Amino acid sequence: LFPRSQSLAERLRMARLLFCILALACPLTPTAIELHGSGTTNPSKFFWKIMEMFEARLKRPDIRMTYRAVGSGTGQTEFVGEAPGYTSLTHFASGDIPMSNERYTTITTSGSRQMAHIPFSLGAIGIFHSVPAGEVGVSGLKMSACLLAKVFSGKITQWDNAEILAENPDLRVPAGTKIQVGHRTLGSSSTGGLAGYLEMKCSASWGLGAGSSLSWPSTDTFMAVEGSPGMLHHISSMKYTIGYLDAGHGHQRHLSEVMLQNKDGNYLTSLQAVTTADTNGNNGVAAAGAAGVAASAIPADAFADWSAVNLFDQSGPSTWPIVLVSYIYLDRDIMNWTADEAGLLKAFVEFVVGTEGQQMLPEFSFNAIPASMNQFSAVWTDMTKPAAVTDFTFEDSTLPLLGQGENYISSKRDSYSLWKIGEMDLRLNAVTDRLQVTEQHLSDYGIVPLHGSGTTNPKTWFAKAMQQMEERSRVPLLLTYRAVGSGTGQQEFVGQSTNGYKSYSHFGCGDIPMSQSLFNSLPEGEEMVHVPFAMGAIGIFHSVPGATITADACLLAKIFNGDITTWDHSEIKAQNPSLSVPANQRIFVGHRMLGSSSTGGLTGYLQKKCPEVWTRGAGSSISWPTGDSSIEVEGSPGMQALIRDRAYSIGYLDAGHGHDLNFAEISLVNAAQTKQTSSASIAKGGVAAAGTEAINQNIFPATADSDWSGVNLYDMPGQDTWPIVLVSYFYIKKDQTRTNPRTAAALKAFVTMILENEEKLCEEFGFTAPSSQLKAKSLATLNSVVFPPSMEEFTFETSTISYGGMGENVISSKRHNYNEYDRGVLESKIESLEAALASLKVNVQTHSHSGSGGQGELIIPGEGQNMSHSHVAMNHEHEDDSDSTIAIIALIVAIVAILISSVPCFVAMRGPRKGGSMKNEGQTLGIPSM
Repeated sequence: LFPRSQSLAERLRMARLLFCILALACPLTPTAIELHGSGTTNPSKFFWKIMEMFEARLKRPDIRMTYRAVGSGTGQTEFVGEAPGYTSLTHFASGDIPMSNERYTTITTSGSRQMAHIPFSLGAIGIFHSVPAGEVGVSGLKMSACLLAKVFSGKITQWDNAEILAENPDLRVPAGTKIQVGHRTLGSSSTGGLAGYLEMKCSASWGLGAGSSLSWPSTDTFMAVEGSPGMLHHISSMKYTIGYLDAGHGHQRHLSEVMLQNKDGNYLTSLQAVTTADTNGNNGVAAAGAAGVAASAIPADAFADWSAVNLFDQSGPSTWPIVLVSYIYLDRDIMNWTADEAGLLKAFVEFVVGTEGQQMLPEFSFNAIPASMNQFSAVWTDMTKPAAVTDFTFEDSTLPLLGQGENYISSKRDSYSLWKIGEMDLRLNAVTDRLQVTEQHLSDYGIVPLHGSGTTNPKTWFAKAMQQMEERSRVPLLLTYRAVGSGTGQQEFVGQSTNGYKSYSHFGCGDIPMSQSLFNSLPEGEEMVHVPFAMGAIGIFHSVPGATITADACLLAKIFNGDITTWDHSEIKAQNPSLSVPANQRIFVGHRMLGSSSTGGLTGYLQKKCPEVWTRGAGSSISWPTGDSSIEVEGSPGMQALIRDRAYSIGYLDAGHGHDLNFAEISLVNAAQTKQTSSASIAKGGVAAAGTEAINQNIFPATADSDWSGVNLYDMPGQDTWPIVLVSYFYIKKDQTRTNPRTAAALKAFVTMILENEEKLCEEFGFTAPSSQLKAKSLATLNSVVFPPSMEEFTFETSTISYGGMGENVISSKRHNYNEYDRGVLESKIESLEAALASLKVNVQTHSHSGSGGQGELIIPGEGQNMSHSHVAMNHEHEDDSDSTIAIIALIVAIVAILISSVPCFVAMRGPRKGGSMKNEGQTLGIPSM
């Protein structure tokens, strides 16, 4: 190679030069195989994971794959390229919308190219908001397409707009609250999805057109946000916002969601849609894809103009109305690519639309495409490719020898980072599952919760019983009861279709059986039982001054039906000949709004006894007469206020409420033709008698988990039986195995405490305890409930149990709260003062009669009277009576002053008794009238 005449040094120098030339001409490191894409942000994590898997699974070190998440619009722009050549800046692009017609035309005419759409996933666009849950109500926030269009176009700007309230009657937001609308900047497939849906469903109200980029209103309530992270921040960082997102992003952040109406007329959220399967096993997003294929909404030619393709408002009971298809955009002609580039693109797309890639999609909150939408194999065949294409082969199961090939993408290779991330994902998912279960059943303070709702009647009884359980338990408990009426309590216990009929409460409570419609709506696995725990009377009360009134069922029906409107009507006078009222004095009839067990009791009785007059049906909520004399009231406090504050009114109440307030009561006629008030009947055991007769007649169904809607105790036989008797029930799910074991234990303990009634709270709050036979039936029903196998029951310590009484699950009567003790002391003192006052009054009256001819009178401040207005009025002719009379009077006044000063302190600590809310009822605290 080198002349011999050259010296050794010269030959070595020439060799070094030649080596350098060869090194430059033939680099040792091969040229990298690159594959780059850009587009929608939604599947970016999905793409990144696959690309990292490829780099880890290939033996070759020269692979470089990237994906730039910039949004569908930008991805399309970069795929189209720039003038004049319109050459793509990427190997592929991706979008959640088809290539726009304008861009498609640019590619095919100015760029002289052809392109293909490759569907690879389905996703939902959800509408999310941040209106506080307490203001939305249990029914959720609903919006029809046209209402949504008006909100996002700026035509409706306040949450309390009449159109929003018309679709959401339970919405309670501050007046004039502005809607803070978030919208995406730049081109966005989620914008395209929302706009396309609104343009299709309600273009007249929308008016902004369709597309991934819109001209949004420029008011101060419209806020431009960048990307999905910007929208997430907008919705989660302030109240009263609304925005649109790939549904998976919203679900991962647990954002509140607007319910949309689908083509079948059903309101649902995207979360409900993706978790509900149809008869073909498709959830509400996959169902849209299947419906689209069936309706030929997906073109057969992948190289055609797909700009009009959409899956908006497809049919199906749980189909989500805003479903997007995610596409990979490919050039038809890749002839100028290297063999490796073409082969890597083919392998990447095959993986994405293949079994493993499609199975990965749910991890990223996407849905796989139906098999009929996978067109890549045919597209690849029709593409113009290099003469030779590198064949990258997938090794899914071990291929000895072959798997070591340079172009094998082997699942047997992995990176430590991917493995470690996978392990961390598994651990994180396990912790998340455990945390979700814990959060579902435990409060932020780690205490054991038990929450119920329903009839207002036992609210004070339950409040005291729950407080006792909390004070006496070593385990921290949080027990609450929401007094909303039997009807609402039933609804919250059953749940609704939108949440899969899952209870909003741990138990419900009502003075009527579960309605047949609600009972029948309970799905398999959500069966319930009725547990009777008390009995009560519904009384009819009035405020006709000084009157004693009797009414049979048909007279009562005519009054509540609006047929009889004045107190001097001939039919009222016929049954009450001594009644004296002003001529044509109107009757003001009170009736409950919303669902109410007392309404159910009254209407059920009237329908049973006088159906020819009472034609409005029976139930906790009915259509009442309208007019000035028919007055709607909310809850028992509202009915109490009507009877107390408006003369000549009539209404119905749990009898105990009326008795506590000393309301005048109408005597009813029972089955034995006895005329009496509920107070007189209760004193003679007339309520308990109805329960006993019901047991004897087998009125209660033999099985507690059957339909009890037909059960009633109206007009039962018996000389002193009250004709309108209600049974109070616990509503409990028969299968409690999914309930947190401690909450389940608290539920069983609370129901047991109410049924056993050891401390006579039932009677204290004006109820009648069930008979021994009915109590035994209720306890047997409670024991039939299937509780969690790991549940440790609470036990009750009523007398000292050494050592055992300190057990974790012992509710001990030996634990006390100072307030409870102090209340007892104050109550004892007040009772003593009341007795002393009554005795002194008798003495004064006796002394006055004997010393002054009966002309003296002591007026004691009574209920509704202020102490400053009370006075002692003595006949002035006898001002010279003995000093002892004056001394006695002075003593009585002093006792009254002490008593009045004690009562507010006692009531403040004790809380309102049954039937009384001091705030709502406006009673003056003082001595009851005597």
